[in-house]
Formats: sequence, C-alpha cells, structure tokens
Amino acid sequence: MFRRVMSTMLKRSVESAVQATAQTAAAATSKTFVQRFEVTLPTTIYVRASQSQVTVRRRHGTLVELSASLRASFGWELAAEQDEAGVYIVAKRKALMGTLSSANFTLIVPPEANLVFHLTPGSVRIFDIDGKLTIPGAPLELEALRANGHAPIKAISPRSSVEK
Repeated sequence: MFRRVMSTMLKRSVESAVQATAQTAAAATSKTFVQRFEVTLPTTIYVRASQSQVTVRRRHGTLVELSASLRASFGWELAAEQDEAGVYIVAKRKALMGTLSSANFTLIVPPEANLVFHLTPGSVRIFDIDGKLTIPGAPLELEALRANGHAPIKAISPRSSVEK
C-alpha cells in the first residue's frame, strides 16, 4: 500500500514537473514581429493558419500591417509574402512541437481590402466595420458585440439566416 501511494505521488510529481517545464519553455520562446506591405487598392489579404486568433482593424491608406505574436515559436513555420493580387500570410504549426504553439495576429488593413481566412481552428475579430460584411456559406455563428466588447447585441446563424 505504501509503495503504491509513493509511486502515485512520484508519478504525479514528474507529470507536473514536465508540464511546468513545457509551459515555461513555450512562454520563454515566444516571439513578436511586425511586417508592413505597401499595396495597390483594391487588394486581397489571404490568411491561412491553425490554432490562431486574428484581429482585424481598418485604417485608411495603402498600407497592410501584420503584427504576429507566436507562443512556442519553435513550433511554427510562418511566411508572409506579397504579389500584385495581394498579401499572403501562412502560419503552419509543426507536427510534434506545434502542439504547444498558438498565435495571435493583428492585421491593420485599408477598408477597401478583401479578406480571406482559412483557420483550422481559429477565431477572427473584426473592428471598425463601416459597410458590408459578406461571409458566403460559412458554417459558423456570428455575434455582434457592443463597443466595449461585452454583452452581445444579436447573434446570427448563416445556416438558418434567422436572427436570435
């Protein structure tokens, strides 16, 4: 009985130590960077990422700014490039090391820019909307928040097109 209790305590201690070490390593290897792209309007911004949160803000002009904060940066492959059609941002988690990784991206884009997201999984927050927002055939639910970010005004489910 005593051996079983000691064995269980030792096992839990080792598991806790490994988890704490992994979390500390992930936090210690976080990286942040900013990249800017001068664009010709209209343009399209393509974002493909996993385990990511994307915040979009609008600002008049012809500059697209990407600010990326990568947790456990050793688990990421990140590329941001531009051509005449738009700006392409791809953030891919590496197979094993990527399980500890997550990312927050902030995009500042011109109001005329088209946005395309492919997140697996992820979330998008869009601020400063003044005009039409189109999300064709998206199997998701939208929630409009008040300016302070609290208390939803209404929720819309694109599948049913019925306001709740």
